[in-house]
Amino acid sequence: MLRYALIGISHPHISALNESLSRFPDEAVCIGYADTPAHDRQNIDAKIRSNLGAASQTLRRFDDYRELIAQKPELAVICCDNAAAAEIACEVMEAGISAALEKPMSSDLASAKKIAASALKNGVKLAVNWPVAWFPSFNKAKELCDAGRIGRILRVTYRSPATWGPYSYSKDGQNPPLERLAETWWYNSERGGGSILDYACYGAALSTWFFGRRAKAVSGIAKNFCLPGLDVEDFSAMLLDFGEGIGLLEGSWSTFNCGEVPSGPVVHGSEGTIVCDRHSNLVKVYLGRSHAPVQPTEVIECPSGIPGFEFGRNIIDHLTKNKPLHPMLEPEFNLSVMAALDAGRRAAGEMTAVEPSEN
Repeated sequence: MLRYALIGISHPHISALNESLSRFPDEAVCIGYADTPAHDRQNIDAKIRSNLGAASQTLRRFDDYRELIAQKPELAVICCDNAAAAEIACEVMEAGISAALEKPMSSDLASAKKIAASALKNGVKLAVNWPVAWFPSFNKAKELCDAGRIGRILRVTYRSPATWGPYSYSKDGQNPPLERLAETWWYNSERGGGSILDYACYGAALSTWFFGRRAKAVSGIAKNFCLPGLDVEDFSAMLLDFGEGIGLLEGSWSTFNCGEVPSGPVVHGSEGTIVCDRHSNLVKVYLGRSHAPVQPTEVIECPSGIPGFEFGRNIIDHLTKNKPLHPMLEPEFNLSVMAALDAGRRAAGEMTAVEPSEN
């Protein structure tokens, strides 16, 4: 029986990760949960109820996460704020406990390297979960690209879906007041908040996965359109140079409606295009050239809810049977993603640009 603990309740994805593991009660059991030191002004009890959901009422709660580490679980699922990820993950792994972090790996490349080094030093397993790793349509698109269905990959594009940020999913569609947002780490750049690490990270991960190599150079831009007084970007865009191919991505907290434009990934190749959308199980393949809208050459409907194709099954099998992780969860892959994100954040901050000539 795999004993796991939930450490850090600041990331709302903690609920989905616990639910995925809890689907296998004969193979995994949660021994409890604990939040990490608060780096924001949120009410801890309210945050736990919101992010962990009903499990917060049934699982054992530890007031100090170190008491939970002392219980020696085999796995710690870590969902603290991005800036705390390295400190918490390294502390967990130094205790001989394997770690699974929610995306992104950390807030910067240097911290991510510390996490990876700690796993090697302490001889434990390390995984970084990406929700998009478990989208059947995205995996089918990757399979088709690897098989050369659209020729050589030229570019991968990804847009974040319509969102106003992590706390915009209310029934009335309105954001909480700015002063309430300011209480959370998501809206604090020092804690790894902002649209780059929340949403642009998906595009960086997907393009790195599709190309199968690390980006050589990154340029970026960041803007604050709708969050006056808060020190984070609510829109970001990056261009990743993979040599013979590029990744185009955006991370937005200021998109009120996507219209009919798919979020992607959209993969353009030398012989055609593959279109996906995170809100659809369809993979559309367009072959040949056309200057006008055309019907897809092939539409593949991918089944949803594939049994066993999820974080919980993958991490249990990895830890107990030494089966491989999904490629997007591998530490080395995530170092490549963090390298791109780190470069993109620095590029956006430096805003190196060439002004158009007046003549």
